Amino acid sequence: MDPMNERIDEELVLCLKQGNRAAFEVLVYRYKNSIFQYIYGMVKDVGVADDIFQEVFITFFKQIDRFEVRGKFKSWLFLTARNRVFNYIRDQKPSLSLDAPDEDGNAFLQEMVADKSRLPLEQLSSEELSSSIRCKMERLPPRQREILYLRSYFSFKEISEMLGRPLGTVLADCHRAIQKMQVLLKEQLSPEEIV
Repeated sequence: MDPMNERIDEELVLCLKQGNRAAFEVLVYRYKNSIFQYIYGMVKDVGVADDIFQEVFITFFKQIDRFEVRGKFKSWLFLTARNRVFNYIRDQKPSLSLDAPDEDGNAFLQEMVADKSRLPLEQLSSEELSSSIRCKMERLPPRQREILYLRSYFSFKEISEMLGRPLGTVLADCHRAIQKMQVLLKEQLSPEEIV
């Protein structure tokens, strides 16, 4: 195995600052799926997502000499992608989607809910679940959609730090989003399906 792949992000950034371009390739490879998926989930356009993805990494590469590792590189990368996405959304029509289920259909909503008794999510097939979550998340406020999406990549503490919001606010937004999602998903089930 390439020893460069075993290094943590911050070490790779330092290697890149010293002129080792292989470190850049490792960072891009390490985050290409999660960053692209996040961007695509927000803009819902492959071409735009690809452009924003490239902008994020090109900006980082061009400014490597001025880049300072103050926190986690992963958080910086997602925050940079988030800023680029919101710049794009601000300049577009307001009806763009700000969500996407993850590519594996992970139901991260279930792991955050305390009461696990017969959730509406359990009553849907995985295809229906993915489609239902996608549709229902469209109805959440952008702030709540973003929290749910980021939760699949970060801890609540990391989200709080990244967005500059108090931890309690992030937790409350997530809790409200989960409650709203449960109500929205229950609405689509017939009364005899709800136990």
